[in-house]
Amino acid sequence: MKKILQFLFFVLAYTSQAQQIVVSGFVKDETTQKGIPHALLIFSKNIVCLCDTIGFYSCTAPKGDYVVVVDAENYDSKPFAWQVNETSTVKDFFLQPMTARQLSEVTVIGVEKPWDVRSQLQTVGTTIYAGKKNELIDLNSMAFNTAINNARQLYAKVPGINIIENDQAGVQLSIATRGLNPNRTTEFNARQNGYDISADPIGYPETYYSPPTDALDNIEIIRGAASLQYGTQFGGLLNFRFKKGPEDKTFDLMSKQTVGSYGFFNSFNSIGGQHKKLNYYVFHNYKRSDGWRANTGFEIHNAFSSLKYSLTPKLTLGFDYTLMQYQMKQPGGLTDQQFKLNPRQSLRNRNWFDASWNIPALTLDYAIDTDNILSVKIYSLLADRKNVGNLSPINYPDDATSPRTVMNDQYRNVYMESRYIHHYELIHHIQSSFLAGMRFYHGETHRTQGYNYSGSNADFSVVDNTNFQIDYRFPSYNAAVFFENVFQLTEKFSVTPGARLEYIQTNAIGYTIADTTTNTKTFGNETHTRKFPLLGVGLDYKISNKTDAYANFSQNYSPISFGDIVILQPGMKVDPNLKDVKGYNFDLGYRGQYKRIFNFDVSSFYLLYKNRVGNLLQTDGGDNVYQYKTNISDSRSVGAEAYGEINFLHLLPHYKYKTDKLSLYTSIAYTNARYINTPGRTQFAGKRVEYAAQWIDRFGIVFSFNRWSGSLQYSYTDPEFSDATNARSSNNGIVGIIPAYHVIDFTMGYTLNRWRLSLSVNNLTNEMYFTRRTTGFPGPGIIPSQGRAFYGTLQFHLWP
Repeated sequence: MKKILQFLFFVLAYTSQAQQIVVSGFVKDETTQKGIPHALLIFSKNIVCLCDTIGFYSCTAPKGDYVVVVDAENYDSKPFAWQVNETSTVKDFFLQPMTARQLSEVTVIGVEKPWDVRSQLQTVGTTIYAGKKNELIDLNSMAFNTAINNARQLYAKVPGINIIENDQAGVQLSIATRGLNPNRTTEFNARQNGYDISADPIGYPETYYSPPTDALDNIEIIRGAASLQYGTQFGGLLNFRFKKGPEDKTFDLMSKQTVGSYGFFNSFNSIGGQHKKLNYYVFHNYKRSDGWRANTGFEIHNAFSSLKYSLTPKLTLGFDYTLMQYQMKQPGGLTDQQFKLNPRQSLRNRNWFDASWNIPALTLDYAIDTDNILSVKIYSLLADRKNVGNLSPINYPDDATSPRTVMNDQYRNVYMESRYIHHYELIHHIQSSFLAGMRFYHGETHRTQGYNYSGSNADFSVVDNTNFQIDYRFPSYNAAVFFENVFQLTEKFSVTPGARLEYIQTNAIGYTIADTTTNTKTFGNETHTRKFPLLGVGLDYKISNKTDAYANFSQNYSPISFGDIVILQPGMKVDPNLKDVKGYNFDLGYRGQYKRIFNFDVSSFYLLYKNRVGNLLQTDGGDNVYQYKTNISDSRSVGAEAYGEINFLHLLPHYKYKTDKLSLYTSIAYTNARYINTPGRTQFAGKRVEYAAQWIDRFGIVFSFNRWSGSLQYSYTDPEFSDATNARSSNNGIVGIIPAYHVIDFTMGYTLNRWRLSLSVNNLTNEMYFTRRTTGFPGPGIIPSQGRAFYGTLQFHLWP
């Protein structure tokens, strides 16, 4: 029987191969007659062909009649009829430039990209990616539970993503790479549709708002080289892009309901479409849970609306509005011993967190012509963040009659950012690109801290609002101009230098009361102004039409805000003379695809981080231990990042050009992050940087066949330290080692017409682990991660 099957397979493969005809030609601009690089040809009968950098294509197809849809960046997709036979093997295709409404982003309706994580083209819209390590995560084809925003699965194919897990539903995203601190994603320049979403990008860049994954079309990441186009932060750019209304439908509706363990419920509902010149997309997301641990739970509302109106064929005006409101009960932290005994226990029942986020944004996109594009964004952030609870060390019992610490922030920010790109020919028939932009920002954070005796409810008021423990305002100003130019010196080699000129001013105005028995106020009024350039250069060499080698050097800068300095918190003290962080990122890598079978990106990096801020474990001379936040020394991170994915079905001739998938992927990162240059603090020389796991590995299997799809993923993270002294433990759980952990996640789904049913299990083996030790909220102490959880989702899509 085995020999018969082998013979039949051989005959089928041979017959299929014997009928193949090599077809070739060019895809060209109908006006200029120039070849269009990287154009995509989609033949009927599931055959796909990709052009090289000069618009030439060559592939094989069986003899027969075809409809060929040709798609290219910034051009209208167009179908062509072609009868392929022995006398018709060469054909050129001509495309018209797209209308202005479409120029900023291309969507090919009904065509599935072969890989859900890939690098971007050299330029897209008004952004330059040439010579930069970058990833685009396409969320339209990924198989995992999107209702819980699981960062472990969402960023599985981005090597080196280190994760702090704050809650079971990804309400607060905390990620970083290359030995940087993941806490609330402060080391990334976090954006949504290109505009900022963090509390204060200059003074307090913590991200308390995370867009719901169900609403996202893709996520783009540019590593440290993003500093020239997007400004400060060493981690680079993290940009969430929402879906748009389908352009071929007047009305579309999607409703997705998820239930899960521990009282979890998620309801996501969206509408969208195109009505004449207006494109619209609106969603509402409600999410709640009782939580895995005692004394926990949350309730969250997310809403978003987007309107894009084409004033002319070249000019599009857009308005986005984002709303997020949530409240969360926090169970506090644990000591090491308490975690070992029962990680689900809670010793705090009076700790609460509340946040509201409002982001109105006005956008203008003007495609002057195919070689000149202008985009302008004017937006604002109106947000509040509130905490109340007992912040005493967790090994001290919580006395219901004792006061609770209240910490409230108010953020009021306005922005304007403009970008212009010009494509031109430096060398005949070879496109180069020049990008210029500017940014203006003014933000003000108002921080107050006091206390109350209002019991255990979510009451964020204070006893005396005329005598706060902290009452400070932190106005900040930022102006910047930036330039980058892709010099395409040959068809294969490009050089992309760039520069950014920054002006930053931070201010602190207010008072503190250290002793509430006397209410003596200590007033402060400080201003700190910086002016500096950031420089960088990227190289890119096309080894083949689908692979390239790249290198990049970019300077980085991260300002220390007065908001980090003015802290009155048990177990925490801050050096009043903190210095700004300076340094650079260097990348060297090789990436690309082999046919539709293998996708990869392998790179090495070096990151220098001067004046690194860290926590020292100190005592007050008695039994009280506290964290001292200061500039420890410089640090350097060196390592390698590798991602690879192979689709085994595309090895078989019958499935070569189909969208069915049976793939194995691996994402591996090695990071050696250590303190260097430690004059006067030799005890830190060679110490490992906190929250810098040496190995972060993720492996997975993904399948999609007919109506079935699913994934099985294994994740491993090496041990980490939580402070610069590399202390292995403490009696209050605030500092110590974070042990290595292994987690397995599983998802399976079935689609039938407009309906889809999916089931998932997170932390399949019920691993007991944690990813964070904290000195304040949501602790202090160890914050356990969630154990095994089950979820079921039913989705209805009107026009799938």
